[in-house]
Amino acid sequence: MMAQTIKDQTMINRRELGKGLGLLAAGTVAGAAMAGTATLAAPTTPPAGPWTATHKLRRAGGVLNYATIGEPDPSRPPVVLLHKLGGWMADWRHVAPALAQGRQVIAFDLPGHGGSRWDGPAPYMLTLGELAAILVGALDEMGIAKIDLFGTSIGGCIAVILAACWPERVNSIAVLSSALGGHRTLAQIRQLIDEKQVNLFDAKGDPLPTTADQLRQIFGIIHADDINVESNAARLAAGRWIQPCERGVAITDIAGTVPRVMAPTLLVYGANDKAYLKFRPTIEPLLRKGRSAVIADSGAFVMQDNPAETARVLRDFLRETSAG
Repeated sequence: MMAQTIKDQTMINRRELGKGLGLLAAGTVAGAAMAGTATLAAPTTPPAGPWTATHKLRRAGGVLNYATIGEPDPSRPPVVLLHKLGGWMADWRHVAPALAQGRQVIAFDLPGHGGSRWDGPAPYMLTLGELAAILVGALDEMGIAKIDLFGTSIGGCIAVILAACWPERVNSIAVLSSALGGHRTLAQIRQLIDEKQVNLFDAKGDPLPTTADQLRQIFGIIHADDINVESNAARLAAGRWIQPCERGVAITDIAGTVPRVMAPTLLVYGANDKAYLKFRPTIEPLLRKGRSAVIADSGAFVMQDNPAETARVLRDFLRETSAG
């Protein structure tokens, strides 16, 4: 019954998202895009971050882009940061410095996102298992045996899968504003993503622009004006890789995987979140070792909406779970 409840919540959330975007279309730039008269603007350079170095790492199928801040400490695992669906590592730029006190922080652009370029056209589906394995392969080549893993949205979903499948590699995980739902069938995915997201993507799978009002009403974002500008730039950079990644989330029984996570776990939500806070009552009881925290004055994109409080909560969690 609990698994079915989680699945229903996820399906309702996707229906509400499409419906909400449709209702908001009239009289907006996004509305013009949905009518075929507007598209996302040309890509912009990601906002400058606090990173001390950026890197490119060739993996089978593409090149991972990542950045680092802070010096490695042999007594403490590095913190790995994973961004949201359609985001980029710059989403974490206001939080990363606080986490890099006495240790190294590594922020990745996920495949197809930001500066991580994958060969050939996007597949129909890019699964969470594939994404987690790509990151583990990268960590192997980087000589990193163990990490503290923090992710939001799809990044949080990847964190659950990686921690469950490679428990020896993960010291702790923080899952921020993520849809930790159950498995959907291919038929459900085609209906919920391929057929219902006409207000989010054009027929080729390219993302359509969102508006600040959409972020406020659907995700509860407080500082929506500035965040929306960056969000549209990041979505454009990810392009046709967004929907394949979303299908990979939808096909996975993430809720069923949560009880397999042995590492200490922190669930983080924004107090004004209208998209993911609904998962808290069903997911928190499934944690073996974990709890949840709520960020005040924030919607779903907590590391962007209230970075100072998000950094404090995550830094305290690191202290609690320090391997040193």
